[in-house]
Amino acid sequence: MPNQPQLSPDWESDSQTRARRKPAQILRLHRQSVQSRVPADEIDPSRYGGRNGAFHADLEGSSAAHRFRPERFAIKGMHFESRASFWIRGRALTGLTVVDISASGMGLIADTSMDLEPGTALQDLQLEHRGHVVWTGDATVVYSPEARQSRFGVRLLGPGIDLDEVRFRDELVECHLSHSLIREDDFDRFLPAAWRANVSALFYMMIEVRRTLEAQEANDAHQRWREPKNSWRLCSILHEKIWPAMKRLTEELDEVSVDFDERQTGLGLLFAQRLLTLEFTACEFMNRAYTKPQGYAGDYRMMELGQSQELSGESLFQRFLQYYIQNSSLGQAIRERADVALTAARETVALDRPVRILSLACGPAVELRRLIAETERFEHPIEIILLDQDEDALQSCVTELNRAAEYRDDTNMISFRCLHFSLRQILAPKRGSERQLVNEVLSDIDLIYSMGLFDYLEQPLAQKTARRLFKMLSPGGRLLIGNLCRVPDSTWIMEYGLSWHLIYRNHDEMIDMGARINSNEGTVQVASDSTGHCLFLDARRVDG
Repeated sequence: MPNQPQLSPDWESDSQTRARRKPAQILRLHRQSVQSRVPADEIDPSRYGGRNGAFHADLEGSSAAHRFRPERFAIKGMHFESRASFWIRGRALTGLTVVDISASGMGLIADTSMDLEPGTALQDLQLEHRGHVVWTGDATVVYSPEARQSRFGVRLLGPGIDLDEVRFRDELVECHLSHSLIREDDFDRFLPAAWRANVSALFYMMIEVRRTLEAQEANDAHQRWREPKNSWRLCSILHEKIWPAMKRLTEELDEVSVDFDERQTGLGLLFAQRLLTLEFTACEFMNRAYTKPQGYAGDYRMMELGQSQELSGESLFQRFLQYYIQNSSLGQAIRERADVALTAARETVALDRPVRILSLACGPAVELRRLIAETERFEHPIEIILLDQDEDALQSCVTELNRAAEYRDDTNMISFRCLHFSLRQILAPKRGSERQLVNEVLSDIDLIYSMGLFDYLEQPLAQKTARRLFKMLSPGGRLLIGNLCRVPDSTWIMEYGLSWHLIYRNHDEMIDMGARINSNEGTVQVASDSTGHCLFLDARRVDG
């Protein structure tokens, strides 16, 4: 068996930079047998339910603690107030405030002090919530108001209050549904009619796509559509048919959306996601973008799916959505920017000496898998440093890299190092072992590249980060930072359909990103990938 790539003894993380780790607290469940405190021969069977009855001699504490009390909830915890009215001694009292409710009673407050004794009969008591009578019947007073207080409790006679219905009316019907109806009015007032019509048209287009693909599945008795080549071919045929219309709709939507104010943007996101999200999130890529299971969009699994040669999903519609994303303008740029990183890594490995490569926010590092799998032989040692704040990304990344290197006969030339680091730890490492680790590992690097991190960094932080990374380069080293451009046929779907927001930059903004890199230390230029939708800050440190 060939030698395996030599990993560092352990991942070096922020927790491992501490001198010592406090031992984890361990919770132990102590089980103790309960024994009767009354000798068996002194127990009176009649006292405890007969000779075959249950013995409760072990129970301690107030007997009141063991009484059953019906569910009760406070009205102040609801969205709307409740009022009550009733007849007493031939006089009607209305507008009493309801304090709390149970299935069999309620607490009330009157506006004035009342002379009520326990047992006083109340006739035709009505509980009104949000203008609707939810209970009516007779009741009796169970406790009366104290001096100078007007609060009292009543017990209901007859059928009790349906608490679930009260909650349903309060939380769903009156609160959620009412707010939804108000939003409908806001949609009409603040969102352009043509914009709303285009969103609806896009929604109905996706419905028809799904129906078409479901019909194909139903007609395919042998499920040949599941074969990777067949599903790719079917998705390609359908995409070619509908892409022009989808592209037109999304471009028109984006053109209007860029001029929305804050209120319109918020309403637009609600309107679009109510229609589109259920359809879009059928596929894993789009679902992860929207739900953000790793805490952010654009995670390692999404990037892996975006570059996969096979479509995933248990239905043709799921696979079509992945195909659609991959073939959108920014989907193509995701693949092409990985090719740019791969080319840079190949050029670095071709140097006639040992080299060190750092992938910042590495994600799945598909380009490094290809570097290892496609390079015939490494003539000199290559150290690959994988840095990401997502531990799952690092685990997936190193597993796939090891798999790519498994059957090589020059694995002694390859070493991997995983750093579970945040950006803060790179820019301002804490004194001690954390700073020592950064100074030792993140220095004299021949190639540093990042393909997605800067899509999320505001300009001041991006400038500071670019400067810090440049200082980590060895003489003659190269810094390559990718950043996507705004493309109407993709960005609108990402923002309004999936709530996936990036910071897009143009050529001048990319130049400004490298403004803190001194010209006497190296050169800075901006290039693009073959799609023109991803720009690269390409900085090279002077040699020697």
